[in-house]
Amino acid sequence: MELVGQIVIYMLIGVLGVLGAFLLFSTISMYSPQPVLNLSPLSTPSTFKNVVSVNKELSILSWNIGYGGLDASEDFFMDGGKMSMPANKKVVDDNMKAIKHFLSSNESDFVLLQEVDWNAARTYGVNEVKEITAELKDHFEYYALNYKVNFIPVPIDHPMGNVTSGIITLTKYKPFKVQRWTFPGDYAWPVNLFQLKRCFMASWYKTTNPNKNLVFVNLHLSAFDKGGKLRKKQLDYLKEFIVKEYNKGNYVIVGGDWNNMMPGISIDHFKFTTPMKYLDIYISIPENWSPTNWKWAFDPDIPSLRSDEKPYVKGENFTTIIDGFLISPNIDIMSVKTFDLGFKNSDHNPVKMIVRLK
Repeated sequence: MELVGQIVIYMLIGVLGVLGAFLLFSTISMYSPQPVLNLSPLSTPSTFKNVVSVNKELSILSWNIGYGGLDASEDFFMDGGKMSMPANKKVVDDNMKAIKHFLSSNESDFVLLQEVDWNAARTYGVNEVKEITAELKDHFEYYALNYKVNFIPVPIDHPMGNVTSGIITLTKYKPFKVQRWTFPGDYAWPVNLFQLKRCFMASWYKTTNPNKNLVFVNLHLSAFDKGGKLRKKQLDYLKEFIVKEYNKGNYVIVGGDWNNMMPGISIDHFKFTTPMKYLDIYISIPENWSPTNWKWAFDPDIPSLRSDEKPYVKGENFTTIIDGFLISPNIDIMSVKTFDLGFKNSDHNPVKMIVRLK
């Protein structure tokens, strides 16, 4: 029995040693971006516009593409499901083919994308950034990393593995500056080793009004912080940034995946049968957060997100609206529309807005 006890102790020491080494490696190699990082374009179109015209309509499309792996047939373990990745590479290829077709068929002056994988085990190494670049050749493309982990060890039975992913801003207008801004706040160690490093991407454009620039913000806020403490920090940081830019006299457009329900959208805005235990991560934009006289733009009639605790079934999965835009007072909103794609190729639906600078 003494020998058995010694063997158990040595095995335990070995397991703890391996775990300790893994956590040390993950800590040393953790992606720690600068607070503000200047970005260069990944692609430059052969023809482009240098100045945004005032009083001319601009089209903006925002879409979280769910890394081409969260189509209607998928669930996700973080949302109460079982899967950590699609069954095979063909699923990703088919989703990306449909996503690219939609983007090229609904051409826009500005395209804001979230959850775009550069290289990830969960999407079988498909370079989605390169594929989108090739599809939208008439746009500048800028990419900001927000998820870079060498190995994600969960779920235990089928770990996610390595992930390199981020957000993309595509534009037919040449920006004179593009930056990645790191959001404040993070999860406690060791959870923070395997979580996204949230950010927003800001881009600046000259306009025909010499005293005003157009500032675009592409964002993707935190999703799984219960109670929304991280999201509140991120929103306050964002508000300080956009109000400062507006006070300079600039036009400001913020769009993307807010991971907060849009103002006026309640938890029961759409019918669902999803058990409430899966819905504690869904919160609303804090009351009185919106800057004075700024305008929200979203389609109240069509959901932009579905829950992922199981494959999508209309009327059963929880759906809500977390994708949309916030516009400074010196911009007119002409229209906003969510495309009801039935979550066929992503767990989000795309949203398109038409605006005009005053």
